[in-house]
Amino acid sequence: MTTNELIIFKKDTDAPGSNRGFVYQYLKTLLLWLNNYKSKKSITIYCEVDDDIKEINLMEQTVRFTQLKCYSSALNINSDEIKKSFYNYFLLHLIYEGYEGEYVFETNTHISNRDTVIEKWMSYQGNLQTNQQIQNVCIDKTKEILREVFVDEKESMEIAIKKKISTRQEKISIAISDNEELRLEIEKLDKELEVLQNLSATFEAKIDDDEIISDFTNRISWIFESIDAVQSIDVLKEQVNEALIDISKAENRIDLYFGRLLSEINFKAVKEKRELRFLDNSLLEKILGETDDVIRSGIDNEILQKFDGLKLTVQQGFSSVSQDVFGSENRLRKDIDSWGNRLESQLQSTTSEPEYHLFEMPRVEPEEVEEFIKQENNEHQSKLEMKFHKIEGLDEEMRNNMLQTATELRCRYLLYLQRLNFQNFHREYDEIKKLEKKWKIYVMMLF
Repeated sequence: MTTNELIIFKKDTDAPGSNRGFVYQYLKTLLLWLNNYKSKKSITIYCEVDDDIKEINLMEQTVRFTQLKCYSSALNINSDEIKKSFYNYFLLHLIYEGYEGEYVFETNTHISNRDTVIEKWMSYQGNLQTNQQIQNVCIDKTKEILREVFVDEKESMEIAIKKKISTRQEKISIAISDNEELRLEIEKLDKELEVLQNLSATFEAKIDDDEIISDFTNRISWIFESIDAVQSIDVLKEQVNEALIDISKAENRIDLYFGRLLSEINFKAVKEKRELRFLDNSLLEKILGETDDVIRSGIDNEILQKFDGLKLTVQQGFSSVSQDVFGSENRLRKDIDSWGNRLESQLQSTTSEPEYHLFEMPRVEPEEVEEFIKQENNEHQSKLEMKFHKIEGLDEEMRNNMLQTATELRCRYLLYLQRLNFQNFHREYDEIKKLEKKWKIYVMMLF
């Protein structure tokens, strides 16, 4: 039986799209990303994978998980949030047994006066062995929490399986004829229950193992900033701005970078596939090299609106980014109107030389294009292939290159439309669709 089999006891802590203190979490993630870049650390950050933040260095075989909480009230060792974090961290400790792990609980608030463990733990964290008495207290409390949470999880899983078995047994009892399918399902569920019980015994043995728990408790780090929730956002914003100034050396672009990088974090965090929710130095380097227009096109207005919704916590000092975004929206509307007018003129007089204007679609990841093609079940782009085969004088290599380019542009366009729709830019979406219809008419008249 391998350690990774214990993953059945791990709840899905990935949270793409959740809004649980996202401002605090995103700012912390952004600051970490910038600091890693400044320090030239080869660390990949994953958003909402296994926990709020996962930092992994494959070369050095290190992994660091961080649970972030922004609260207005104090926390103590018996808080549900801390208990759940302990349980999840212990499972990650077992799953990532081949890595040097660190498990961080970080919060803006302070330790409750009722707490008798965390403050002592913090005094010796990472070096608990230097104080045997404190180490024993931490080990005992860790075992207590893990057993408590595990018993609840185990009972919940057992009840769910037994309920399924009972439901099928009831159906068999009232059935007129024997139902072999239901009997096979019951046998399968019985085996699941047996496996659960066997794995439970293995997991409980891990909790009782002093050596494992001692190693685990020594890898836990506590960060209590003791800052008011509102003030903590302001402090983080200031730290991010300082890091951006240090990296970019261009203060006039700081607000743009702020909005662009924050949008990128959200963009990654809501990815359906876990492996795509990453931030690294290469991505940051690429964004820092973008033009102002490309940066503006990558700013998610919905995220900025959520920031504005916090009013005093983030509105102050963020107006220039909002103005850039709103200006970008206005330019987009003007561009759409302009394209429509030019196309109308060309439709009315096809004898004049047409004027071509290039509008660059916002970038998308290659994986997104591949996933989009798979979803629409049109891997070979049959319609495009047919059109290119009608063009005479093209060799096979050139035809394939053109097909690849056209496929990418087509997918980028359709993904761009999806994004407009998702961000509730309905007017822009409708105008572009109208323009698309006009263009189709124009192309039909030419050919």
